[in-house]
Amino acid sequence: MAGMGLVQGLLGQDRFEPIRVVTEVTGGAGETNREEIPVEHVVALLRERVYGAMTCLATLAVLVRYTAPETSPWARVMDVAVATGGLWAASLLADWVAHLGAYHRAPRGRAALRMLQASGQIVEAAVLPLLALVAAAFGLLSTSTAMWIAMWILVVELGVIALLAVRMAQLRWWQQLFTVTGLVGVGVLVVGIKILGH
Repeated sequence: MAGMGLVQGLLGQDRFEPIRVVTEVTGGAGETNREEIPVEHVVALLRERVYGAMTCLATLAVLVRYTAPETSPWARVMDVAVATGGLWAASLLADWVAHLGAYHRAPRGRAALRMLQASGQIVEAAVLPLLALVAAAFGLLSTSTAMWIAMWILVVELGVIALLAVRMAQLRWWQQLFTVTGLVGVGVLVVGIKILGH
């Protein structure tokens, strides 16, 4: 058990206290209500955003290999949109089924809204990369250039996600740096492997 205390100390969990996220919601009559967002929901939002970014990055990394100068950028837009839509649907259905199993009823109200917000992070992760591909479809970039720009956008997005997560965490500076570097490093590794294999 002493070893477990050492591990928790190294991870910064010896001083762990869950984050509190509070938002203000303005009602129809103009009154403002302060609402605490459950930690589980924040976790779900960040998790789904990372899933979305990593899946989109992996999809682009595979597609770039099969992208020639004559490849239609609209085909790549559809490829990314279908992959993103499939992951979004899988996430939403998995949450819905899990809610049914745990609560013995379909999610309603806030639970349903939070489920949509969390799974929506997958779609949001793909928006900027899709815009780069749409720019190629309008002739502003070549398809290949748009694909590489989209992949680097996702690497930066992973860094921003990690920064947001560690900003809220009670980690030491080196633990924060390690976390951000690790997540960005995975993205750079995916792109690097594609560069080496290209």
